[in-house]
Amino acid sequence: MNIQIAIVEDQDKIRKNLITRLDFFDDINIIFVAENADIALSKLRSLSEKNLPQVILMDIEMPGKTGIEATLEIKSEFPEIDILIQTVFENEEKIFQSIQAGASGYLLKDDPIQKYVDAIQELATGGAALSSSIALKLMSFVKSEQQQKETKAKAAQVEFSLSDREIDILKGIVDDLTEQQLGEQLFISPHTVRTHIKNIYKKLHVHSRASAVRFAITKGLA
Repeated sequence: MNIQIAIVEDQDKIRKNLITRLDFFDDINIIFVAENADIALSKLRSLSEKNLPQVILMDIEMPGKTGIEATLEIKSEFPEIDILIQTVFENEEKIFQSIQAGASGYLLKDDPIQKYVDAIQELATGGAALSSSIALKLMSFVKSEQQQKETKAKAAQVEFSLSDREIDILKGIVDDLTEQQLGEQLFISPHTVRTHIKNIYKKLHVHSRASAVRFAITKGLA
């Protein structure tokens, strides 16, 4: 199987070294090499659909657009292309941001070339290229972020003396539910919902739904 790839890397030495090492593998065909995200996007847009790379090796830190920003833009225009983010060190937050942007995997620049090839082949055959260690780091980061959010939300609930029912209604307000919908969801009357909303506004010192929504999002309550 012939796998078409592209390399986006701003450091000349690393770029050339990667090309040299990948050239040993007959099933990998480097379509183009780019020094930054803008050049990569320009080259992608100039190619016909059949000549697009299946996988892009994307440096995470580059002048101009970062690899994460480039990934987001490329995936919006070319969703069928898989992107492998590469960097010099593992960083849980950047891993999370990369996956959120649409990256399919994450490699370290000092990984053996066989690991690169295995990841490329895995993606080309419809698999995922997240190693078990990176997947665990990602899960750990997400869990930590969730715990921090829950702690922040609980502190805000206590600080503003919001009841659990009021929190439920506040979440419904964020979801743009009407008083009727909130009543049906919580098995209370629209009149009771309105009373709760008035109390919420009073406790939060706000005077509109928009202000309540902003407060809820800022404090992690919804």
